[in-house]
Amino acid sequence: MQTKSVIKWLTAAVVLAALLLVNLSIYQKERLLKQGRVVILQLAPVDPRSLMQGDYMALDYALAAPLRAQVRQLQQACWAGGCQAPATSGQLVVELDAQQQAVNAHFYHGEPLKPQQILMQYHLSPAGLQIGTPSYFFQEGHGDRFAQARYGEFRVDRDGTALLTYLRDADGRRILP
Repeated sequence: MQTKSVIKWLTAAVVLAALLLVNLSIYQKERLLKQGRVVILQLAPVDPRSLMQGDYMALDYALAAPLRAQVRQLQQACWAGGCQAPATSGQLVVELDAQQQAVNAHFYHGEPLKPQQILMQYHLSPAGLQIGTPSYFFQEGHGDRFAQARYGEFRVDRDGTALLTYLRDADGRRILP
């Protein structure tokens, strides 16, 4: 009888811990949406449809192309011998213009940031360098509207955590669902 009671308490504790973690994550995301700095990244063209997942847009960012080239050069140099390959995850220093649009980026090495710079997290996988959100899902039948997207608007926290909040058209206007 006592074993059943212990199992009940353990189950309740696990459920409570899971609920606390989920609510903490929600709180952190809400705080980021309210307090995060706006950063706008230019999109790079990618196929916008998936029959299996519904309507969505696969996202890539123009800012990532020179960084990918830099990663390839570092990897090739490392294969030739004796160097340090880029970390599989870390932070980038992203330089912003007056409109909060990203104009340049480099890998962060602990240097002090200037006022127009912000950190953004990256992940390096066999598929390549990933910055920001890799896809944006939208309501079925709205593909034409989102096909006009040219920019991604993010909210970025001090540690470089980024949340995609909107897609923007060529004129910088938000594309609303």
